[in-house]
Amino acid sequence: MTYFGPASTDPRPDAPSALRAERVLFVHAHPDDETIATGGTIAAFVDAGAQVTIVTCTRGELGEVMPDDLARLRGDEAALAAHREVEIAEAMRDLGVRDHRFLGDPEARTAGLPARVYRDSGMVWRSDGVAGPTPDLHGAAFCAAEFGEIVSDLQAVVESVRPTAVVSYDEDGGYHHPDHVRANRAAVRVARLAEVPFFAIVAGAEQATGAEAEALAADDTVRTVDVRPSTGRRLAALRRYRTQVEVVDLPEGRAGVRYPHGAVHPVGTTESFRFVPQPDPRAAGPAGASEFADMNTSGRVATTVLALVAGAVFGALGTVAHQGTVTVAGSPLWSGLVLSLVMAAALLAGMRLLFGSRVVAVATALGLLGAAALLSQPGAGGSALVPANGPGYAWTFGPLLIAMVVIAWPTLPPRGGGSEGGPAGASSAGPSAVRPGSQATAR
Repeated sequence: MTYFGPASTDPRPDAPSALRAERVLFVHAHPDDETIATGGTIAAFVDAGAQVTIVTCTRGELGEVMPDDLARLRGDEAALAAHREVEIAEAMRDLGVRDHRFLGDPEARTAGLPARVYRDSGMVWRSDGVAGPTPDLHGAAFCAAEFGEIVSDLQAVVESVRPTAVVSYDEDGGYHHPDHVRANRAAVRVARLAEVPFFAIVAGAEQATGAEAEALAADDTVRTVDVRPSTGRRLAALRRYRTQVEVVDLPEGRAGVRYPHGAVHPVGTTESFRFVPQPDPRAAGPAGASEFADMNTSGRVATTVLALVAGAVFGALGTVAHQGTVTVAGSPLWSGLVLSLVMAAALLAGMRLLFGSRVVAVATALGLLGAAALLSQPGAGGSALVPANGPGYAWTFGPLLIAMVVIAWPTLPPRGGGSEGGPAGASSAGPSAVRPGSQATAR
């Protein structure tokens, strides 16, 4: 069993008190994910006397139903959700877990907010063989919820249990299931906010061969847990999930798990996790990983509108103030112009950095330039707020040039490739990153 503390603080392997002191938070997307991906590690921590908390983000309402004797659950999302609540409760008992919470329930909800259910977002298989989002996302789905609400609910759990480590999927969720990807982002975010180490599940690590296996063995950020002692309990827990998986016998006395799409994977003897360090603040996150990208449609629309309004306000203020001067040593200085251009640059750059999106920066620029253009028109008496003088020309073209630079500025790749970047919690993949070719796909 390997300690889940930071790599630099690993105690001696023969120090069991380190395990007992652990408080580990596992964040999973659907019932059964915790047993399939981390069941052996969960059982090992429980056996060592550690405090283990499992948060399940959805009830898996859109999962498939394998056995015909449960066919009544097919197409009945409410009935399947209720059934899977029973399945995971029984599996938790088999693994010895006493603290399991559904995200959005009172014990995993932001204080003062009514309880809510995060619905399964569903998935479709893409032509490249990995999961992708459904075209008809339900309004109550986990992936349709405001990212800030999800993070706030998960923070309530962190504040309650004060974990020493947070464990969830890697940046692509193991096999790109939208709920898994979002669970990763939320888990990474709360781990960073709480300054707690984050560990990503290394999907397919046990099946790695050749150079991949060698790279994993040499990677000091990877912890590999021997889960053979808990095989019986893991099989018992897996058998609880009859809707999603089937435990089958394999040659040489091994057990395997059959998934809805027909694939059979042997029950593993090890589980591996990669410690994901804090991101380099100078590095850009993965493509698409940003505050704006994490919002749902209504959040993006509201943010875009607010950016437009903010730009208009700053544009109006700059237009009124840009002709202001102060006299120093008898010479006038265009302090109003300098202040107005600095305000415009700070707003545009701040919006781009804060939301990590060119869309927000463009909306801000449109508001700013639109307000300046509107107010520069001559009034009824022929007067104008933007006269044809040096500061007037500078204010007319300066914000435009600033906006072009801010919007066109590239998203720089991480320096050195060795640190995790962005809110998705992606560590440097390198040769040691085992991709999810053998990742389980039950929901």
